[in-house]
Amino acid sequence: MRKRDERGSSLLMVLVTITIISIGLAALLTRSDASMRVAGALREQAVASYEADAAMHAAINNLRNSGYRNAPGQHCFGLSDSLSLPAFNGLRSAAVSCSADALGAIVQCAEPTRCNRPENAILTLGTAADDGLHIQQPAGAVMPVDGPIFSNSTINVPVGELRADGGLWARSACAGTILTAICDLGSVANARGDDPAYAPALASAPARRSLPACTTPGSLVTFLPGYYDDAVALSDLMSSVSPCRGSTWWFKPGVYYFDFHNSGANANPLLPAGSNQWVVEGGHLVAGTRAGATCVDPTEDASAAGVQFIFGGSSRLKFVGAEADICGTYSASKPPVAVFGLKSGSETDTYALLKPTATPLLGDFGLSATPARLATVDGVAASWKSATAGDTAVLTVSGFAQAGAIPAGSVLQSAAVRVTHRHSDPGSSDQLDISVATDTGPNLTGSVVGAAGGTGFQTDVIVLDPSRTGTLAKAIHDGTFGGATIAVTTKLAAAGDTEDIDAIQLELTYTRPAFRAADGCLTIGPYGSAGCALVVGNHLRIKGTVYAPASVLDLGDGSSVRSGVVARSLWLRRSSATATAPVLSIPDDSPGFTFTVYLSVYRCPDALLCGPSGQPVLRAKVALIDADPAAPDPGARRVSVLSWWRPG
Repeated sequence: MRKRDERGSSLLMVLVTITIISIGLAALLTRSDASMRVAGALREQAVASYEADAAMHAAINNLRNSGYRNAPGQHCFGLSDSLSLPAFNGLRSAAVSCSADALGAIVQCAEPTRCNRPENAILTLGTAADDGLHIQQPAGAVMPVDGPIFSNSTINVPVGELRADGGLWARSACAGTILTAICDLGSVANARGDDPAYAPALASAPARRSLPACTTPGSLVTFLPGYYDDAVALSDLMSSVSPCRGSTWWFKPGVYYFDFHNSGANANPLLPAGSNQWVVEGGHLVAGTRAGATCVDPTEDASAAGVQFIFGGSSRLKFVGAEADICGTYSASKPPVAVFGLKSGSETDTYALLKPTATPLLGDFGLSATPARLATVDGVAASWKSATAGDTAVLTVSGFAQAGAIPAGSVLQSAAVRVTHRHSDPGSSDQLDISVATDTGPNLTGSVVGAAGGTGFQTDVIVLDPSRTGTLAKAIHDGTFGGATIAVTTKLAAAGDTEDIDAIQLELTYTRPAFRAADGCLTIGPYGSAGCALVVGNHLRIKGTVYAPASVLDLGDGSSVRSGVVARSLWLRRSSATATAPVLSIPDDSPGFTFTVYLSVYRCPDALLCGPSGQPVLRAKVALIDADPAAPDPGARRVSVLSWWRPG
C-alpha cells in the first residue's frame, strides 16, 4: 500500500489563504467606497450650508442698505418680497423670501425730547389740597409699581405698603410704609417732576358723531372717531337696563373728543339734562385695534392703530360692573397717550349777521323788494302803501346762509331778526309779525309794535326761540343749517300809510365745538370729599399713557396703566387681599427695534433660476434698527439677528 503525503492539503491551505485575502480586500474596497461617498456627502452638505449662509447674508445686507420699514405698499427687496440669486455659486442658485413680523414696537429714549415713554410710572402734579398719590388697600397688602414715582405734593399709604421699582420722590411728606422713598424735597430742582406738557393728537375739535343704533343685548356696537357731546345718551345706551345692555362697545382707532353739555354753564338745552359723567354700566369697552376681546398694545405691535380719548370741560368717565381695554397709538417720539385730559382751551361765541339773497318776483311790495335793497341799512327801501285801515302786506325774503358751514355740535346762544323800517303816518303805529322757516320743523315766530310814523328809520330786534330748543337751534346743533326764509307781515292802522323796509337781517350767536380746559368738579380738591375724577372704575386696562395734569385718576381692582400716568392726583384702590391690585408701569427701554422680519433661504443646486418654493434650508429672524424708525437711513442701519435655524 502506498504511503499518503501532504501535497493536497498544501493546495487547500493556499486556496483558503487566497479566499481570506480576497474577502479582506473586498471589505477594504467597500469601506473605502463608503468613506468616499460619506466624504462627498459631507462636502455637499458643507457647500449647501455655506451657500445658505451666504444667501442669508446677502439678503440681510440688501435690507441694511434699503429704506424698507414695512410701510404700506413696501416690499422687502424693492419690487418683491423675494430675492433671487441666480448662478450664486457656479451653476447653483438660491432665493430668499422675506415676511415682516408685525409684533415689535420701539420703546426708546434717544434723547429727552424724543422719548416715546414717560420718565415715570407715576407723576402727580398737584401741589395743594390733594394727596399726590393715595393708596387704599387692606392691612398687609403691597401695592407694586413698576417704574419711578414722583409726587409734587404728598404720598399717603394709610394701610399696607407701597413699593416702587425705580425710585420714589415726593416734594411734601410721605405717610405710611413706603420703601426707598425720598420725601420732603421741597423746592429742590428735579426735572423728573416737571409737567411733560404733551399735546393732544388733534389741534381742534373733530366732527360731531351721532350714537350708533342698537336694540339687541350682547351686540357689537361700533363707534367712529369724532366729537361726542351727550353723556346722558351714552350712559343710557350702556346702562344695565338698556335694550343694548351687556354689549361690546368698540371704539374704532382714531381720536375721540368727549365734551359733554348736559349740565353747567355751557349746557345745551337741546340735550337731556343730567350729569356730564358718562357711565359704562356693564359690557366690555374696547378702544383701538381689536384682538378678540381686547385691543392691541402699542408697545407690542407698532403697526396697530389705537385711540386717544380727549376729555374737555367737566366731562368724565366711570365704569360700573364693566370691563375696559383702551389702547394708545405707537409713536417714535412721544408716549402712546390713550387718555388725555385737557388743561387749556375755552369756547368762544361766534356772531353772524346774515343777509337775504333772494325775494319773490311778485309780492305785496312789488318790484321795490330786491335783495340789494333789503340786505343792508342804507336808506334805500322796499315800499308798500295801505289801501284801507288795518291793511296788511307780506314781504318774504330768503337766503341768510352762513359763509362757512356751522359745524355740527354748535350750540345756539341767541337768535333774532333785525328789521330796519319806518312808516309815514305820524298818528299811528305800525306792527310787524315775523315768521322764520328753516328746512324742517315748525316756524319760529315773533312780533313787535313799532313807533309813530315819521321820516326817520328805526331798527327793531325781534328775539327768536329764547328757550333755544326750536328748529333753528336744532339745525345749528345738527350741522344742517343752510339758511332760512323770513316772512315779515306789516300791519298799518291808517289807510294811505306807507311802510318802507330798509333791511331784514338774521342775527345769530352760537358756540362752536372747541377744546376746553378741565373745569367744574374735576378741578376741585380735595378729591376725597369735594372733587370728582376724570376716570374712575375697576377692571380698566389702559395700554398706553394717561395724561390728565389738571384732574384725578381713580383706579380700582384689576386695573392697569401700561405706559405711565401723569395726573394732578392718583388714587389706587384694592378692595380685598384677594383682589388684583392696580398695576402701574412703564415699558423697558429697548435697542430700538423698528420691526423684525423672517428670512427663508431656498437652494436650487441644479438650476440657473431659483424661486422660494419647497422646504427652506435656512431661516432667520432679523431686527432692523434705525435712529429714526420713520425715516431709515440706508447703509447706516443696524441689524440684529434674533434667531438662526435650519428647518428639519
